[in-house]
Amino acid sequence: MEWHVSLIAIDNPVLLWDADGWEPDWGQNPHDGLRYAAPSLRQWLWTWANGGDVWDEALIQIKQDVKN
Repeated sequence: MEWHVSLIAIDNPVLLWDADGWEPDWGQNPHDGLRYAAPSLRQWLWTWANGGDVWDEALIQIKQDVKN
């Protein structure tokens, strides 16, 4: 898993790329492994700086995607 930040999107959302989060046999590509971890870099950094769990939102999104 790798953290990424979008420098061109509004509020610079933080993304988590999961190498196991996409299935080529289903016609998916590596971009399908990207999940939003935080709506902004500012929020992600505040969570991290305050000792919060920056994985929470990303893991919730991954679990929701697996259910669908």
